[in-house]
Amino acid sequence: MKKIFLIALLSLFVISCGDDIETNTPSIQGEVEDIFFRSGSSVATLNEDGSVTLTGSSSDEVVTLTASAYEEGIYSFGGSVTNEATFEDFNGVLYLTGENGDGEIEITKIEGGRLSGEFYFNALENGVGDTINFSKGSFFDVPLTNPGTPSTPGSDLDCEEAQNIRLAAKLAYDNVDPNNAEQLQLVCNAYRNALNQEIDTCGDESGDLQAILDTLGSCES
Repeated sequence: MKKIFLIALLSLFVISCGDDIETNTPSIQGEVEDIFFRSGSSVATLNEDGSVTLTGSSSDEVVTLTASAYEEGIYSFGGSVTNEATFEDFNGVLYLTGENGDGEIEITKIEGGRLSGEFYFNALENGVGDTINFSKGSFFDVPLTNPGTPSTPGSDLDCEEAQNIRLAAKLAYDNVDPNNAEQLQLVCNAYRNALNQEIDTCGDESGDLQAILDTLGSCES
């Protein structure tokens, strides 16, 4: 009986480990009003003011998280738009923390140009309307699309990593709602940064990457 119990316990342990490994891919996830959300693509972008924005997109929903600095630490939402969280649902309704929402994002790890951490927030429709709750949020190994920016830790990438970042940025760009100008410009700039990074790291003998950059233009609507 004891042997059977130990075998069953060992089997459960192995299954649990397998589940952890399966979910430990670059992603942003959590619960929106107790409904599970997991991004199909996730990227991070270092902004000109030194803040960093993480974007996670599923087939029809998008969450963005902005922290005022590209450093490990806790950043509170609400009262200021320096740190901000937004969520766009499948109907295209935008919820944002702005001055009236609350919550926080904690960047627990930055390594190799990838960010991991946790978050939660309450955001209001267009910043003033109905409230939506995003709880149990986490992000894992979200790649920075412009890691070559001066003074950013973990900026050394090899060609394969640069290619993977570009593919993740492309997926986010392909899935963004074209009617949401703010999100479109955000993911477009992330895609441009990733393309430029791959060109700098890997080269572009065929000119294919530069052709995509030319098609994207300045990303301004």
